[in-house]
Amino acid sequence: MLAQPAIDSISADGQTHITTLPNGLRIVSERNPGHFTALGVYVDAGSRYEDSATSGYAHLMDRLAFRSSERFTSAESMAMIEKLGGSIMSSSSRECIMYQAAVFPHDVPTALKLLADTTLRPKILPEEVDDLRMAVPWELQEVESKPETFLPEKLHEVAFQRGTLGSPLLCPISQLNTATPDTLSAYHRRWYTPERIVVAAVGLEHDDFVRMCSANGFADLAPSATATPTLAAADQGCDSGAPAKTWFNKLLGGGGERAPRVIIPGEQSVYTGGTWFDSKPDVDFTQVYLGFKSAGINDEHRLYAYATLQMLLGGGGSFSAGGPGKGMYSRLYTRVLNQHAWIESCVAFHHCYTDTGLFGISASCRPRNEHALLDVVASEIEAVALGKPVVSSRRNYSSREGASAVEVRRAKNQLKSNLLMNLESRMVQLEDLGRQVQISGHKIPADTMVERIEAVTLDDISNAAKELLASPATLLAQGHVDGIKQFHAQVAASHKIKI
Repeated sequence: MLAQPAIDSISADGQTHITTLPNGLRIVSERNPGHFTALGVYVDAGSRYEDSATSGYAHLMDRLAFRSSERFTSAESMAMIEKLGGSIMSSSSRECIMYQAAVFPHDVPTALKLLADTTLRPKILPEEVDDLRMAVPWELQEVESKPETFLPEKLHEVAFQRGTLGSPLLCPISQLNTATPDTLSAYHRRWYTPERIVVAAVGLEHDDFVRMCSANGFADLAPSATATPTLAAADQGCDSGAPAKTWFNKLLGGGGERAPRVIIPGEQSVYTGGTWFDSKPDVDFTQVYLGFKSAGINDEHRLYAYATLQMLLGGGGSFSAGGPGKGMYSRLYTRVLNQHAWIESCVAFHHCYTDTGLFGISASCRPRNEHALLDVVASEIEAVALGKPVVSSRRNYSSREGASAVEVRRAKNQLKSNLLMNLESRMVQLEDLGRQVQISGHKIPADTMVERIEAVTLDDISNAAKELLASPATLLAQGHVDGIKQFHAQVAASHKIKI
């Protein structure tokens, strides 16, 4: 029986070339000349797919990257990386394990060889797992010691209490102690299958790149015998990201037909909301996170509205040197930080995934003001939901004042500016290319994204804010929490927030 030929496609603008190999693996490239070439391998795996037996394994696979493989020892891999002198890294998120490199064009064969060996042919040794048992607890301790890294993870755990996006991003200690080379190898065989892998490059001729990928074994990878290709549940509604954390551009995608993805039982995320309070009366500031269910990548129209809403709210710290692009005219600066000296920081966030999202505001204040902080933060989302300016006799920046056309224009300009400036980075171009093809099967050009941002209206933003208030809230507080713990229900009810 003759093997099926590879399937090639080219984007309408002629910039993006995609080859789907007979085994289902996709190779994508853009020929953008430059001093460096960027390469990446993106695996459709991560903490949202894990169960109790494999919790944290994506994190461990990330930490085992560029160590021992069938062709190289760990020392040899490190020596090759040092000789390349470029940027080589790996990371794991809730929906993707990625391996990336930026090297001089003449070093592409060596870099691709390293990427292929660490993704396709890792040799997981007992001593390397033992190294993880010593290193990972320090990593967990460092994360837990910093509210800006710990609380976003806790936010997901509370918001998605039935697993998937609420599963731990980092490997728990209990799971670390039971992980073995055999269990990690089984995880690798389960998830590192060709239909879940995208190999991407920026700065290479596509035909040359396909030949190099085939020579390094990507074409020889056998399809999963047990996988049943179906359309992702995300096609029906709207989940990734980035980032974040895989950068902002993961917020912008969707549209068109999706390529089949391998789905596992219970993969669809279920948002629950909830509350969590952690009393630490000795800390300098109380941290508060207020989050709501939002839109994911495939819910295109709502997604761009939420991205613009995030820019419109903006925010930052109480001290800033200012300057262009710092968001000093965003609503959380002009209406919160400039009006309340006791608030230390106030920032809008949006975690976006394939089938859903998590939008909200994080803020911090001096002790014993936390119940008032919740009231201020909730007022800002409620104000945008009004959809029209409301005259107030109390002060210029009233919490009852809806968004204006000028603010929407400023937010859209800032969003477009952030998008285009980030895409000037070679590595951002690479990640954007690989992840878009992995999620939606094609690449959306930047000018199309700009058009979609431009199409967002004040009503779209107002409706997005109203939808936030329609879902149960996720509320976290750490620090001096007595006030917010006692009065959060009353404060939420006054803003029609469901707790």
